[in-house]
Amino acid sequence: MRLGRVQISHSYVVNLDNEDMVEHARDALYEDLMNAVKFDELHSNIEVVEDPDATETEIPDFLTENIEDWAD
Repeated sequence: MRLGRVQISHSYVVNLDNEDMVEHARDALYEDLMNAVKFDELHSNIEVVEDPDATETEIPDFLTENIEDWAD
């Protein structure tokens, strides 16, 4: 079994010692996400990546419940 993550990966590099810069980046990230929702572009920001460090125990229960209902 290959394990991976479904994630939203969007970020800004900031100077962590500059609280104003960090807050500005947080606000910008929020706006980016809200615009992605508003313009129906959020799905394109979701990526699937393989993660060799992930473990099967990290899979949330809600993803494994009733898995037989998903079979094609």
